[in-house]
Amino acid sequence: MNKKSIIICVSVIGVFLIIIAAALFFLYQDNDGSKTSMAEDREYMLLSAVPSDAGIVMKYGSLSSMLANLVSDTSPARYFVTAREEKDKMAAFLEDVSASSSLYSSLMSAQAVISVHDIGVLTPLLIIDAGRAGDGPSEAVAAMETAAGNAGLASAFEDASGYASSGSPLRKRSLLLLSPSDVLVEAALRHLKAGISVLDVPGVPEAVSKVSSSDIAVIPSSGVTRLGSDIFSRSCREEVRTAAGFADCVVFGIGQFSDSGFTMSGRAYSDGSLSNIIEMYQEVAPASSQVSSVLPSYTLFAVSVPVSDISQYTEAYLRYAQTRSLVKNVEASRASLAKSGGMQPSVWAEALAIREVAAAGFVSGGAVRKVLLARLGKVSAPVLFKGLDDVTADNCEGRIFPYRYKGFLSSLFGSRFALEDESFFMIHDGWLIAGSREALSEYTSGRALDYSLSEFMADAAVQDRLSQKNTYFVSYLSLTEDTGFISSVFSKSFMPAVLASSEGVTYEPVFFTVTEDKSGIGLEFSLDRTTVLKSQAPTFERDTAVVIPKGPFRVKNSGTGKWNLFYQQDNMYLCLQEEGGKGLWGVPFDAPICGCAQTVDYFANGKLQILFASGSKLHLIDRLGRFVNPFPVDLGKTILLGPDVYDFSGNRKYNVMILHTDNTIEMYNLQGRRPQQWKTITSAETIKGLPERIRVGGSSFWVVRTSIQTLIFGFYGGDPLTVFSGDRMIRPDSEVVPSGDNAVEVICYDGKKHTVKIK
Repeated sequence: MNKKSIIICVSVIGVFLIIIAAALFFLYQDNDGSKTSMAEDREYMLLSAVPSDAGIVMKYGSLSSMLANLVSDTSPARYFVTAREEKDKMAAFLEDVSASSSLYSSLMSAQAVISVHDIGVLTPLLIIDAGRAGDGPSEAVAAMETAAGNAGLASAFEDASGYASSGSPLRKRSLLLLSPSDVLVEAALRHLKAGISVLDVPGVPEAVSKVSSSDIAVIPSSGVTRLGSDIFSRSCREEVRTAAGFADCVVFGIGQFSDSGFTMSGRAYSDGSLSNIIEMYQEVAPASSQVSSVLPSYTLFAVSVPVSDISQYTEAYLRYAQTRSLVKNVEASRASLAKSGGMQPSVWAEALAIREVAAAGFVSGGAVRKVLLARLGKVSAPVLFKGLDDVTADNCEGRIFPYRYKGFLSSLFGSRFALEDESFFMIHDGWLIAGSREALSEYTSGRALDYSLSEFMADAAVQDRLSQKNTYFVSYLSLTEDTGFISSVFSKSFMPAVLASSEGVTYEPVFFTVTEDKSGIGLEFSLDRTTVLKSQAPTFERDTAVVIPKGPFRVKNSGTGKWNLFYQQDNMYLCLQEEGGKGLWGVPFDAPICGCAQTVDYFANGKLQILFASGSKLHLIDRLGRFVNPFPVDLGKTILLGPDVYDFSGNRKYNVMILHTDNTIEMYNLQGRRPQQWKTITSAETIKGLPERIRVGGSSFWVVRTSIQTLIFGFYGGDPLTVFSGDRMIRPDSEVVPSGDNAVEVICYDGKKHTVKIK
């Protein structure tokens, strides 16, 4: 079994009723008052053997179905078995069972459940129907217990006839319990003998009865807190606590999973408590969401609440706030805002006939920019442009104005629609967009909607779930857009699973929606994994940040023949240490180095020195920490990234490639001189890194990646040899593969592979 935990990370978000987009929101299902006795239903009998403190329970109609689900790289259940080191025992065991299924053939059709419990760390418990009561362990059960012991698992075989309730089919069965923790197995047996199970948790039986699937994931409200605290960073803990109060229980059907992703549908149950936000949806009507058309293709996250009747919604939210003891804060906030804005937030919203409210974030200039968006039924100039002379609904389009209604949307729709900077706003195609000037400049410059998120999803063949009818809530998260933001959301222990989930794909969007369907109100969680081939060539530059590696840098020590690590401390000291071992030396330095360090044999005597750059100079330091003359060598202009070192002739006459802060690439020798034939490489767009050397037909060329495209230059620089426009531009992430004596194969924005002549 591959232990990457692919896709699990984000499916857990949906399963837990938590999806990140700097905000969490969801759920609803009607309560028809029915309650099925799950303990008396053979299909659900194993649930009565699961301890009541389970954070999540995954029930499978058969052990073979469970193994297929858990062994699959694209299974959401996979996280619970492999996300932490102590769970590797269970992962190894399941791998062995799956690989040797014939040995356990008599058990493959048996029911099985996996539950997760917080015993200081989240730990799984596996329970399998082990056959009729009174028969003792079968050969397959005995073999499985042996395999579990070899894997380091605790196990117990238990005859349930003595303590299961008289009406329960479990009374006629035996059980096999396995876990990495013997404490958890013993606790499970105590719960079983006491007749206490997860079916006693409020809402669980009712929620389970609403999903017609033999394989299900059950998440009680208490489980949201237990699991969410393990998965998300501390900055999201408040959202986790809030999410735990949205419903008593949620159940998802566990469907089929593939390398391209999955979709899970579910239902939620509430006992009617007005403090559950799902009850608020009973008082409002669903509406259409359309926000993807006004978000950039590079959106990181988005949450949206479509509104059928704005006054109906804000009144319902106020009643919800009252049950949560928030009404005083909400009313005080609205009163304060009415004073500063000149009108009540509710009056303002009704005057604009708001039809949808959204919050979103995207990466621009190396930072996450956040905006609020409101789709307006009416662009009311007296309301929006009060105090702004000569501004009307007809001439306001695309202009940035001071925003006097800061906090209005959050007072009406909740804290997820609050920004730290709501200083400015603009109107675009009937949408009010508020945020910082930097965020809005993405729209006024044309960059944001040069290629909208809806257009990008269409090119990626991904269903646009951000724009659909009959919606209460919809959320979106891109796991492949920016790992810096993602790492601020998830816990450190969970991040490896998140990173593994997006490995090998270029686009991995996650959606969570609450919509109305024929059966009432349903939940849907989906994840798509795809490599986007066809996309629209950008007109505007947006990705202007150049990543400067921090090190450590791997360098060869000529004295020992071993690899060392060269790095710079926060106090600017330069240090060398053995790879995986002790420090060798540290020497003072006075400026940051420029993201590279490589070894050269400067004196051509077999002794290696470390070449690096800082400011506008090249520096050389030997393996003992001594600076080497005649360095430093001043190159005459500030270095952004470099040096990359090349020995083109093989006689240790080195050349270096440097990216300067003026967006130029230059070639130098170690005396700081450019070759006579050299012509500066530059681009109208931001050059994102040092050039890559390729050999085609016996000659060398330079591949240069910009924020928009890939360019290819001759060995001595000058103008690019590949000058294309529109969809014929080479994608910045395209491989460049030599093809014949005079050409290379590349992927262009039209999604097709092209052969390009460069000689």
